[in-house]
Amino acid sequence: MKNFVDKLWVKTDIFILVICVIMIVIGYWQKRIVTVSNFLFVAGLGYICLMICNILLHAGLFSGWFKKKKKGETDEEYQADKIEVETVASKKNRPIHFEALAANCLVLGLGMIVLAIIITL
Repeated sequence: MKNFVDKLWVKTDIFILVICVIMIVIGYWQKRIVTVSNFLFVAGLGYICLMICNILLHAGLFSGWFKKKKKGETDEEYQADKIEVETVASKKNRPIHFEALAANCLVLGLGMIVLAIIITL
């Protein structure tokens, strides 16, 4: 948990959530609270999708493609180009890479979704 908290950009996150609260007040004043709620909900989902993409880009999903022996290729050339199992396993068995961008997108996404639900109740 300490590692997660260290990656947060607290001032930026609070600033963006304060802007969301100002949008809620303006939407309430102009009688467009449902539109503001829909916007916040979709923006929150967008932040969570960005977080998922950021995590998956560092997951090493495409490491270790199976290479077939090409026609006319000798055994020595095939063994030289062959991917070692140990290197692939070391890439795929790493813990989830949870970067600062992903942590902040999670906080902002959940915050916006919670605000959108609260104002529609």
